[in-house]
Amino acid sequence: MNGSNLERIKIKVSPDKLKAFISISPSEGGEVITEEDVRKALDHARIKFGIKEEIIPSIVTFSSIEDMLIAEGIPPENGEDAKIRYLVSLGRKELIPKENPDGTVDFREIGFVENVKKGDILAEKIPPTEGKPGTNVYGESIPPKKGRDLRLPKGKNTEISEDGLKLIASISGVPIGSEGNISVSPILEIQRDIDFSTGNIDFVGSVLVKGTIRSHFKVKCENNLEIWEDIENADIEVGGNLIVRRGIYGEYGKKIIVGGNLIARFIRNVEIEVRGDIIVEQGIIDSNVKCGGSIKVTSNKGVISGGNIWALKSIYTSHLGSPYGTRTVVVVGKDPWKSEELDKFIAEREDIRKKLEEINTNIKYIAGYGREDNLPEARRIQLNKLKEIQRLLLEQFNLRDVRIKELNDKMLYLVKEARIQVAGKVYPGVRILIGDESYTIDDELQRVYFICDEGRVEFRSI
Repeated sequence: MNGSNLERIKIKVSPDKLKAFISISPSEGGEVITEEDVRKALDHARIKFGIKEEIIPSIVTFSSIEDMLIAEGIPPENGEDAKIRYLVSLGRKELIPKENPDGTVDFREIGFVENVKKGDILAEKIPPTEGKPGTNVYGESIPPKKGRDLRLPKGKNTEISEDGLKLIASISGVPIGSEGNISVSPILEIQRDIDFSTGNIDFVGSVLVKGTIRSHFKVKCENNLEIWEDIENADIEVGGNLIVRRGIYGEYGKKIIVGGNLIARFIRNVEIEVRGDIIVEQGIIDSNVKCGGSIKVTSNKGVISGGNIWALKSIYTSHLGSPYGTRTVVVVGKDPWKSEELDKFIAEREDIRKKLEEINTNIKYIAGYGREDNLPEARRIQLNKLKEIQRLLLEQFNLRDVRIKELNDKMLYLVKEARIQVAGKVYPGVRILIGDESYTIDDELQRVYFICDEGRVEFRSI
């Protein structure tokens, strides 16, 4: 390459060093630029990467060129930013009624509550990537820009996995988004009534309802339930305590089950099972109640009237029964659930006993035909079948008998400590049971308590 040709070829590189451009000025003396001239000019400019070899033969055919792209580098691929993938909806999910197998739709089951269990994954982080380096026209590596990292939205009652990529619930509850973080609350707060806007509630923690549970809805929670207003004709199942600031009233077929204590202003026309104590301000009316502790009606005008009221330990009220003779049965000193189970097994044992008597009669009838080895084939087959049924029934009878004895041993009778106390009036028609002993009120009594003394129910003045 002669000097004049070198002067005619100019190589210009872009500021980012990713592109090189060639310019060739016209020749005054008619010299021809060769491919070798172009390559030497590139080498002189230190252009080593991305040279467009395929266009060099065409370049030399032009008498002049201005800023033709002769080499192009590869830009770096910057890394992708980290991403957070949320696995809980945080209250943003669409509430859709549940479709039943028969094609009908249950508008009381709309998935209002989002439960998470301890150990559930709430969010996952997809880490940022490093990116891919590029190469400029000088053959130099261009480092990529690493993707921006993000922190997991750790809030209260959550923890981050060892690999730093998962946000995990450290307790069971409801996931809550606040100030960019995810927390898990053991309490589900509902700021309104339980109705068609919420549907039925089934929650792994405690529930606070700042309204009323409306008719024919269901609430189930593993811990405590607090209602600021009423419970209307609803099915309730609570693992812990139930607190109702106003009243509970229902209808046939609705049931309230409480694993802890129950506190309410009044109870009317409800079937209730409470494993702990029941404290009511005004009264319990026309209800069937089973209580594993004590029942107390606190108001000096409080009343228990109508239905069956069963408490393991004691019952206290100002008035018991009604001046209209409303049927009222109160029981203390006996475990209501074990007693029911015992009655069930006794009834089953008696049913099996009757079947055994019938089988035994049939066996004796067939045996009356003579020695078993002399019986006709059909009779012998029939006899063997009856004996097998007899054997199975005896097994079932013995199993029931053993269970009955176990229950009798476990039955928790607190007869000596059991007590029913009435600070006001006890009306005729009330039936008192303490343990297995009973007493019916024939005449109105005032300010008395009932105990069982030497196998008899007695009342004494307060």
